[in-house]
Amino acid sequence: MPLNEKVIGKKYKEDEPFTITAHESMYYGLAYNEENDAYFDNRREGGIIAPPMYAVRYTSMPTAHIILDQEVGMNMMMVVHYSQEFEWLKPIKPGDKIVSEAVITHIDVRQKGGILGWEIVSKNQHGEVVINSKWEFFDKSAGSGEPDEKKKQLTEPGEILWTQEMKVRNGQTFIYAEPSGDHNTIHVDDNFAKQVGLPGIILQGLCTMAFAHKAATDNLTGDEMDPMKIRKLKVNFSRPVIPGEIIIYQGYKIGEEDGGTKYGIIAKNPKGKDVLRDSWCLVI
Repeated sequence: MPLNEKVIGKKYKEDEPFTITAHESMYYGLAYNEENDAYFDNRREGGIIAPPMYAVRYTSMPTAHIILDQEVGMNMMMVVHYSQEFEWLKPIKPGDKIVSEAVITHIDVRQKGGILGWEIVSKNQHGEVVINSKWEFFDKSAGSGEPDEKKKQLTEPGEILWTQEMKVRNGQTFIYAEPSGDHNTIHVDDNFAKQVGLPGIILQGLCTMAFAHKAATDNLTGDEMDPMKIRKLKVNFSRPVIPGEIIIYQGYKIGEEDGGTKYGIIAKNPKGKDVLRDSWCLVI
């Protein structure tokens, strides 16, 4: 069934602000194997901040409104996360109250499915924009059946500057589900995942992205390990990640852009296959 193009421009806003707590933001960091003291050590000057990727939790309500809106027409049994971009403008701290508003921006119909895109602006209790995000979901039941236009050639990676391994724990999908709010059945029910054509439980795509943010922070922000130096992160999800796998992340320089340096990010599974494609971060 095709996606309903009449919903383009439709807005969704949370009814109540989302309050950041130290307990939940720390739990989120632990859920993707984080070690950065910026998220855990209250003895730091200015205290702790929430992991930037914790945005997946406080933007979840408008996202939920979109995917559950029958007018949109998504078949959630056939939906996968296609791409994700975050732009972090101000740190989020325990006690902050965040309100997020989403707007559906586009529908892109492909041969084998339809892409639904939306943007979310999140503001704190002072009315300041703290994060902008762009989301795309792919509905495999909403394709046109017509051949796609030829895809553009992706930029070839340059010299690899760093390499870092991330071990996906057995049970990581259950650990990550709690603080992220992503309890999609394909992440927590092995039999259901197989029924919809997957090899079994797969890792949440946003956890794969959180690993990428950790790798970028660990390798590109110097001795201070300041996560707010990662201004933007964009990933495209290309292949499921299976619990127990070791994912290899690598980075290379693309060039100067928007007052910072843009780096490409590669992520491969143990078979050498990309789990992220055409992904990058901007470091200021």
